[in-house]
Amino acid sequence: MNLSTKISLSVSLIVVAILAVGNWLIWERLDSWALQRAHLLLAAWTMGGVAFAVYFAVRHLTRPLRDLTNLAQALGEGHLDRRLQFSSDDEIGQLAQAFDRMATSLSSAQDALGQEVQERTDELEQSQRQLQQAARLAAVGELAAGVAHEINNPASTILIRAGQLSESPVIQEGPGQLEEDLSVIRRQIEKISSIVSGLLTFSRQSTASGTMTPLNVNDVVKRSAELTTGLFESRKVEIALDLTDDLPAVIADSPRVEQVMLNLVNNAVDAMPDGGRLTFGSARGEGEFEDFVAAYVEDTGIGMDSDHLERVFDPFFTTKEPNQGTGLGLSVSYGIAQDHGGHLVASSVPDKGSRFTLYLAGSQGESSAASDA
Repeated sequence: MNLSTKISLSVSLIVVAILAVGNWLIWERLDSWALQRAHLLLAAWTMGGVAFAVYFAVRHLTRPLRDLTNLAQALGEGHLDRRLQFSSDDEIGQLAQAFDRMATSLSSAQDALGQEVQERTDELEQSQRQLQQAARLAAVGELAAGVAHEINNPASTILIRAGQLSESPVIQEGPGQLEEDLSVIRRQIEKISSIVSGLLTFSRQSTASGTMTPLNVNDVVKRSAELTTGLFESRKVEIALDLTDDLPAVIADSPRVEQVMLNLVNNAVDAMPDGGRLTFGSARGEGEFEDFVAAYVEDTGIGMDSDHLERVFDPFFTTKEPNQGTGLGLSVSYGIAQDHGGHLVASSVPDKGSRFTLYLAGSQGESSAASDA
């Protein structure tokens, strides 16, 4: 039984009781049955009318309370878009307006909470990917160090023996094919040595790094562009500089930062087999990287799809043709960025190009006028 029914019954019973008492008091004063019957009909009609009026009056008054109850239940179930929007100025109307304001506040709080949860979820997912990447790099680094040392000794021996054989009179006076075969052997051994060198670099820990000094990012970027000028000319690559002035200095190991830049340049040039535009740039970090200084290399090459982009820093992963790369350059660069407390981020669009950005922590109080020490 709802509230309006309870109030209607209670008020009706009280009115009926009052009328009954009044009728009993005046019943004996009625002289004839006709008057008594008329009085009974009038009393019954009056009591019925009063009960009917009381019911509808109470129902009208309690309807806002019912709506408030429904709103409270809806809010409790998470339907924060429900509103009452009463225009009444009485206490019930004020209560309804308070409920509407509360629902609006809860809705805004829920939206803000949802956005914050999504941001924290994205950060956790990114942190998880970084931890997984670091774990892969650590595991492969240990394996690479062992494999590199095991391969290096026999490879060196083979290279020395091949050089001795090529200088022997038997080979020099023999068929030209023998000397050519030995040249092939030497080239392949040198390639193995290059791979071993990459493995050793990959497995090297940050404790093996050089001195960390304040660096001017723009100087490093320009120097990296100048070091590979010959490569650009031979591959029909156009160079552009997009440097930001007054950047804070970064604390880093200059040779290793240049190594990252050169690795990025080599990959960018390889991604433009028919030539293109290569942009060297620097900027202040934004968003989650606002405390960092960015140095980037952007090409107009073949780009990568999302599947390749997710694996681009994995050890030994490469999109190049066979015998064109070991897949260690970007992994090494990623490790160097982590050793510096920074980040290496890749973005790419198929057939449009790729951009690799190295984020290094800025030095507080240092300006870009800091020189490379």
